[in-house]
Amino acid sequence: MSDPTPTSAETSHRTKGLLRLTMACNEKCPFCNVPAEDYKQRTPPQAEIDRQLQSFIDQKAATLTISGGEPTLLRRRLLDLTRRARTGGIPFVELQTNAVLIDDAYAAALAEAGTTSAFVSLLSHVPEHHDVLAGLEGAFQRCIRGIDALLDHGIRVALNPVLARRTQHHFADFIAFVAERLPRVKSISVSAVQPHGRAGRGDNTATLLPDYDVLAEQIPLARQRAVAAGIELLNPYCGLPLCIGWRGDPDRSVEAFEAKAGGWRPTPGIENRGDKRQEAACAPCAWRTRCGGAWHAYWHLRDGKGISPPAIARPPWSALDRVDQATVDARDGLTDSIFDDIHTAGQPTVWVWTHGLQRGDAARLLTSGCTDLAVDLDPTGLSTQPSRALLVGLRELQRLLTTLAMRNLPASRQLRVHLRIQRNPTATKADRGAALHWARKQPGVFALTGARSAK
Repeated sequence: MSDPTPTSAETSHRTKGLLRLTMACNEKCPFCNVPAEDYKQRTPPQAEIDRQLQSFIDQKAATLTISGGEPTLLRRRLLDLTRRARTGGIPFVELQTNAVLIDDAYAAALAEAGTTSAFVSLLSHVPEHHDVLAGLEGAFQRCIRGIDALLDHGIRVALNPVLARRTQHHFADFIAFVAERLPRVKSISVSAVQPHGRAGRGDNTATLLPDYDVLAEQIPLARQRAVAAGIELLNPYCGLPLCIGWRGDPDRSVEAFEAKAGGWRPTPGIENRGDKRQEAACAPCAWRTRCGGAWHAYWHLRDGKGISPPAIARPPWSALDRVDQATVDARDGLTDSIFDDIHTAGQPTVWVWTHGLQRGDAARLLTSGCTDLAVDLDPTGLSTQPSRALLVGLRELQRLLTTLAMRNLPASRQLRVHLRIQRNPTATKADRGAALHWARKQPGVFALTGARSAK
């Protein structure tokens, strides 16, 4: 998949400006993560809006997303802002809206002002479910009317259902509804309830948060129906972990796409402002570097139910299937060309297999793109020079990893070390015992594998 274009429902956050015209809203969604009541000043002064707009123009933003609250509450300001953005050189202006206040005349005015696309929160194809989740009676019919009007005037529409426990069993049917009733819609960004804002208060989280094991069955079926209808499905930051129905199609997940594009560096999606984490269920996953994990509340309330690695990260000496993994053979040493090979490897798990580490290798490994280090340790003669050098290198790596862990580096970016104590017929019982004792004293970043222990 190439870099999403500015006309996609979910474009790259690197080229997209977000401007909230007002935090006021005509709906009362129980899951809203930016509720109006959290803002003392619901509508920024015009001078602040002007400042933000000029900043995005100066940055040459490819897309300006005008959001809220509900921006169509300020009908004239919205039209004026859109015109000024287009005149200022921003080629795409996206409106995030519930579409309830959009009729034919206003859709025509939006198109004339330069609105190129609309991101509409159609929460369910079942009117009752939509209205409950929107917190507004009659919202479904008015939303459908608004979508039709936008499409009639040439404004591209992408839908944003927010999967909740109420609707989790019906998402595949939602796709079928869109294909039949709204055939001009060709993009759907599939969010799920976030345990923040209103959804994070009182008992709301447990009531609203969907079950991932249910969605793990619904998403693949929905994807099949979307392909048949020519609909693009996207999994945004506020969507689902890769293993919840998105295995086999990671480039439709924004977290995975931008993590891959960013390499071994912090990215907006995978860091996710600390709102997500990986737990034990994620540890063996070959895709852990492309996924932020699940919301903290999901681990707390659902104990990670439904989360299961789409592929297991296995050391290069394993005879089992090693899907989505690359191995760089560095058993003859970590040379400059080896580091070039590591850097250009494109798989989510990049193994470096080595027999030794020299001083300085550890620091280079941490910025190379290596995700997992496979180390062979010969139990014979740990006092010999090659073994001493290996231990020095491993201790250096251990210190660096401990320092990074103390800075709360997320699990998705932690380099893991897998240590194999080699089978050596000349090794004595004392040799093996000493090697195993040393290895077990190392911190949890070391996974013992091989003749004497497995993890």
